[in-house]
Amino acid sequence: MVRTLLTCTLFAATLAAQKPVFTESFESGKIDPAAWDTRVAGTATVAVEPVEGGHGKYALHVHYPDMAAASYAFVVATHLPDSVRTHFFGRAYMKVSPGLGVTHNPLIFAGEPGWQLSKFHEIGTSRGMWMPSYQENKSVRGQGRGEITYRTETAPQYDKWFLIEWEFNDDPSAITLWIDGEKIQAPMNGQKVDTVTFDWPKGSGTVKNLVGGYQEFGFGARVWGAPPAGFDVWYDDIAIGTSRLGPVK
Repeated sequence: MVRTLLTCTLFAATLAAQKPVFTESFESGKIDPAAWDTRVAGTATVAVEPVEGGHGKYALHVHYPDMAAASYAFVVATHLPDSVRTHFFGRAYMKVSPGLGVTHNPLIFAGEPGWQLSKFHEIGTSRGMWMPSYQENKSVRGQGRGEITYRTETAPQYDKWFLIEWEFNDDPSAITLWIDGEKIQAPMNGQKVDTVTFDWPKGSGTVKNLVGGYQEFGFGARVWGAPPAGFDVWYDDIAIGTSRLGPVK
């Protein structure tokens, strides 16, 4: 009897730990201004639109036109609970069209207020491959600026929905990335690793509280440069929590 009660208690605790602290399915058919701040520049656009193959009738759609320069389109959640300020897991379903390009393309981030002039962890692409990074973009000069990047050998799956999961940690500063349940390794110090870590300034050994607490996180697309061919990115069933969430149940 005692063992049964203990098992039930542990099971309930596991379920509670896996419950998201933030979810968004976009089934309202629009961007909820109470949940999201929309940040757009140039000719890129972001909107909730009807979609086929997602997890419902609607998804978040980012469109990047041909030859768009100095452009980005993101939705940013700015009211994160204290439970995910230094460490959290995220999940989203994504679909990416060809044309994403070979430059550095930010897609998902979390960090201090004020993106893009802020400190944050990021998942993006570079040379067509997934790339987790730490970004110190406080200002053009005077407050520190730079990045630490780890380009993987894995490309996004184009024109199909896939599950992307991530773990962002600010103590020590680190990112783990999963695609459809498989960890994506990246080269670090001459070895392929499941989790990349960051120190700032680079080589200093300082790995704690680089971001200074996750106060906002965002989804969208940006291109450094002007891609000759436009592209589209869709997001659906976004969630974050204090433990790995896995697929939508």
